[in-house]
Amino acid sequence: MKVVIIGGEKTAYYLARSLISKGYRVMIINKDPVFCQELAKKLKAIVINGDGSRRYILEEAELMRNDVVVILTPRDHDNLIISQLAKNLFGVERIVSLVNDPENVEIFQKLGINVVLNLTSMITTTIENLMFPEEMEKRFPVEKGISFLTLEITNDSPSLGKKLKDITLPEESIVGAILRGGVLVVPRGETEIRLGDKLFIITSPDVKKDVVKVLVGGNGR
Repeated sequence: MKVVIIGGEKTAYYLARSLISKGYRVMIINKDPVFCQELAKKLKAIVINGDGSRRYILEEAELMRNDVVVILTPRDHDNLIISQLAKNLFGVERIVSLVNDPENVEIFQKLGINVVLNLTSMITTTIENLMFPEEMEKRFPVEKGISFLTLEITNDSPSLGKKLKDITLPEESIVGAILRGGVLVVPRGETEIRLGDKLFIITSPDVKKDVVKVLVGGNGR
């Protein structure tokens, strides 16, 4: 059994790295030749440069019924084609597909895709949860390994002016959202931390103090 990741950029890389660290056999299919070269150097994974919506590329991947296929391209049309090829031609039973337009979720589900991921809905739900950390603490108590932080960036914050990709946070933590001047910002690696930013963070209780120290250097508000 292998996990085949089709499309995606940084998401594909981080997912593959995580799966490999857990002992899974991983294969990556991507249309970008430069990106494929980088992946081949950084990861112990089989990397195929090609269009995952093409049958011959999937044949090259030697898809099997017990494989897991994860589809992450930015186009729902391509994701639908890939999912149907994997399911109907190669008999793959476990398929996870990204769906960019929430209105397309039902279509994918009706066509038998096991797991449909819509980032818009997921991000919205996450943001709503982060806006009410006290309520989330009640739902997911500390003993279950989840803690929520709201930190505001000041002139003294060590993370001020840095990009998220350049900030070394504990692995058990993630910046889920940034509220900037009343506008919600979905954080990415290139996102720069600015004065007055309010960061909403999901973290393990064990590294909570470390997260605070890295981002604001003291107790957050």
